[in-house]
Amino acid sequence: MGLGLAMALPAQAAQSYDLNIPTEPLSQAVIDLARQTNSSIGGVDPMQCRARPRAIQGRMTPLTAMKRLLAASHCRVRQADSTTFVLSLRPLHLPRIWHTAPEAEAPTEIVVTINRRLQTVATAASAISVIDAGMLERYGGDLSDVAAQAAGLTMTNLGAGRDKILLRGLSDGVFTGRTQSSVGLYLDDFPITYNAPDPDLLLVDVARVEILKGPQGALYGEGSISGVVRFVTRRPDLKAFGGFVDAGLGVSGQADMSSRAEGVVNLPLLKDRLAVRLVAYNDQAGGYIRDAAAMRNHINGVQRFGSRISGLWKINDKWLVSLQQATQHINAKDSQYVSGHLGTYTRDEAVREPHDNDFSQTAFSIRGRTQLGTLKLSLAHLHHHLDSRYDASPLAGQYGLPVASGLIYDQGQAVELTTRELTLTSPSDQRLRWLAGVFSAQSTERLTPLLSEAASQTALYTERRHDRITTLAAFGELSYDLTPHWNATIGLRQTGTRHDLDSYLETETVDGDHSESLNLHQSSTRLSHQVTLRYRPSENATFYVQSGEGYRSGGFNTTHLYGTTAIPASYRGDELNSYEVGAKLGLPTAGLHFNLAIFKAYWRDLQSDQLQADGLPVTVNIGNGVNTGLEAEAVWTATPNLTLKAAGLFNAPRLTRPNPDYVTSEDSGLPYIAGQSLSLSADWRRTLGTAVWRSGANLSWRGRSHLNFGPLQSIEMGGYATLDLDSQIEMGHLRYAVRLDNALEARGNSFAYGNPFSLGITPQQTPPRPRTLWISVSRSF
Repeated sequence: MGLGLAMALPAQAAQSYDLNIPTEPLSQAVIDLARQTNSSIGGVDPMQCRARPRAIQGRMTPLTAMKRLLAASHCRVRQADSTTFVLSLRPLHLPRIWHTAPEAEAPTEIVVTINRRLQTVATAASAISVIDAGMLERYGGDLSDVAAQAAGLTMTNLGAGRDKILLRGLSDGVFTGRTQSSVGLYLDDFPITYNAPDPDLLLVDVARVEILKGPQGALYGEGSISGVVRFVTRRPDLKAFGGFVDAGLGVSGQADMSSRAEGVVNLPLLKDRLAVRLVAYNDQAGGYIRDAAAMRNHINGVQRFGSRISGLWKINDKWLVSLQQATQHINAKDSQYVSGHLGTYTRDEAVREPHDNDFSQTAFSIRGRTQLGTLKLSLAHLHHHLDSRYDASPLAGQYGLPVASGLIYDQGQAVELTTRELTLTSPSDQRLRWLAGVFSAQSTERLTPLLSEAASQTALYTERRHDRITTLAAFGELSYDLTPHWNATIGLRQTGTRHDLDSYLETETVDGDHSESLNLHQSSTRLSHQVTLRYRPSENATFYVQSGEGYRSGGFNTTHLYGTTAIPASYRGDELNSYEVGAKLGLPTAGLHFNLAIFKAYWRDLQSDQLQADGLPVTVNIGNGVNTGLEAEAVWTATPNLTLKAAGLFNAPRLTRPNPDYVTSEDSGLPYIAGQSLSLSADWRRTLGTAVWRSGANLSWRGRSHLNFGPLQSIEMGGYATLDLDSQIEMGHLRYAVRLDNALEARGNSFAYGNPFSLGITPQQTPPRPRTLWISVSRSF
């Protein structure tokens, strides 16, 4: 999807803050400073600076505070923008006969909190990827636009608001049904999915995306069986009024015109005490699929619009209250797959297949420092409503209708999710660190599928299904520094879940009307763990081993046509255990930093959404899954003006002990997971007087993969590369940008699925969005 570019330009060059940093090691002081000023501070590891611990108190800018912390040390600081500061080693004073090259800065280390504690990526004993604000603002609209930048992050391509997120080659299938998401998706500290697809939020005014790979049952509980993705938004600024507006247009030879407009306003209501931040956007993605039967072009246009309101109240120096309301609506006029052999962007459809995705979340949190540690209470309520339509004409024969009769399948899904979490976290400067918390969630889902005859609109099949799931959990983590170089961490989570289901089905056939009622219940408990051992022999090297566990509860199948039954009637919970060895190494003098992780995952009783013979969904335990892989990410600051990045996943997923009702032999892989995927990007920057010129390129390769287990395994996707180019110039408060998406005009099959009822009749494929040129203008104030 082509999207415009936006950049939140500095609203004020230097803002002062009331700082209170005790006498502590520089590594901890940097984290405290970043938290108190909402800044990102990176570069070389602070331990390399050899700075003497200093206390910082009083009102000053972050830059002034950093300079005081670095006084008489081996490091200096540079301010990259209003919220980003980079540490680098001071140059050696060599004799004049030596000609030293310009100093290369180490990659900026962003402070993350996805492990529920402030830490840098380089020192965290887990595989964490970060997509920073610069990448989001240059290439990103939603997560799918930047997914290739993180090793192991994959997304299906059914359409806006309909995709599944997959991590680390751990795929439970490409269809969306009853299974809970295998990846926990969070907006700041609050979950935004349960078993619905990715809501596809437009990432406007987002500071970064944090991706934590591997099962996270101990920290995040159910629904994080392969990892967690967290969108970190920019908080309201308590001091300065500011914001930006952005407008962009996208043109393509194959697609209708696209456009995007967005704006952000930061309003301090009570200086240093109370502020709100307003975000609004409207995105129009021009369609590029042609309907040959009706002779209509650009049938799959998508409109996405939304807003976010954030409030921040600083009660005093110890307590903060935040409130957030996020809303988004996606209206897709038609689906984006093609079928048969009519051409790359052409299909012949009898029924239009629109999709609506409405998302709304209200969240509240209060955080403060106590004598024991940091206490945080988080409350959130989510409403997510989805409506999809499919052409179900292939089912006409089952109802004795003429072959020419058209059938329509409409599915409505409404999810209400309320979560509450209370955590207490010890200070980070202690040898023994701990975290304790309790969590509760109530999920209510109403599913309303409807099969009807297109001409008469007669209902042939309908179901009213109501699921209520209640979860209670207690969790904790202990981390102990065995020596200055060795650390051990253990986390545990005890979870209890209850699932209640009511379902009422009505079917009309040539034999008359039929109905069926169901009332089902089940409960389960689970203890999950995570154990980590970390070794840091120097400031620029981190090694770790980790064992983790993730899980999902079981459930029920009810959806079936008259004369058939949902088989199986229920499915078991599944469990994933992973073992990981990782290394994070840096060469500051060469400007090189890279992360490696080797993992092996064992997935027992793998839950998978499959299709019944009539095309309706059913969830089964498909077998056991195994994946062995290597993740790698590297950043090289080749020169002060040129940065190169690479990310890749090389893995060998497979299915063992397959369910014979769906798979007759062991598969060679898991659905949609390629044996290898790779991305390379370059970022070049140059100062021209008072202006800054920046250009970049991003090349992504995705290897071949298959669509599903069993008979559909022969359907392949992938095996193509995409290239995106961008260039922009910033002059004061203005920024002009151009971007070329899919510059190579790749026309491979990105997703071999679009309609469940005709999948076995005609081949389906989804072409990437055609080459699109974007031109945008941004202005800050």
